[in-house]
Amino acid sequence: MEAWRRSLIFDPLPPLITAENEAIRYYARRDLLGEAVPSISVSLELNEVRRLLRNRRITLLAVPRRSPYLPALADSYDQLETYRIVGELVEKFGMTRDHSAMRQAAEYLFSHQTNEGDFRGIYGTQYSPNYSAAIMELLIKAGYSRDERIAQGFQWLLDIRQRDGDGRSAAHHRREA
Repeated sequence: MEAWRRSLIFDPLPPLITAENEAIRYYARRDLLGEAVPSISVSLELNEVRRLLRNRRITLLAVPRRSPYLPALADSYDQLETYRIVGELVEKFGMTRDHSAMRQAAEYLFSHQTNEGDFRGIYGTQYSPNYSAAIMELLIKAGYSRDERIAQGFQWLLDIRQRDGDGRSAAHHRREA
């Protein structure tokens, strides 16, 4: 038994490796037991993944859902929902760019990237380091780490970072110099 399991009062592995949820069983076997398991791409057959792709058509299937609240916010809503669903598919089920739905979703998210490198739209026209970084994280996990658009996003994050102490961005200080 591994050292981490000996320190626990209750062994969590039996309920995890017998769970009804196939993704939980997969990750328990792979990450906790260290077993060689088939690629997570098998997860594309999971009922929950099929449900997400069917019910949350969003841009994953190039059929945007529109905001039920304000038509003017439709694109912001679509981008936020796409980000949310991509997060579920990548983090819970390990989906990558190998799946056409993920490629479509990635291209939709990249379509909201500015020439400077940030992702706009969730907050209207305001730039958003938090969503830009979070979107990039998911895209990297989905297999886009070597994509030039990701590099452009990192450069934007470096350019807008604040210098310690005065709250102004590095780009602002370069302009003053």
